[in-house]
Amino acid sequence: MNDLINLVSQQFPHANLDHPQALGLGCFPEWDSLGHFNLLLLIEQHFAIRFEPEELAMLKNLPDIHQALLHKGVTR
Repeated sequence: MNDLINLVSQQFPHANLDHPQALGLGCFPEWDSLGHFNLLLLIEQHFAIRFEPEELAMLKNLPDIHQALLHKGVTR
């Protein structure tokens, strides 16, 4: 999950990441729909994976994204 938190920090440099389990779409102004889309693109690039359109619709917070990564075999 550390890589994922680092990517969130990279996408949203001014975000408070003290409680990553509570982070998700809309939790601060920068994490709007465009910021969310850009974060998911960054995650796909970093981990060399692709989310299916159905998956994208369900990935609303950090725990959901983390679980999707685990499902795709990403363990780092």
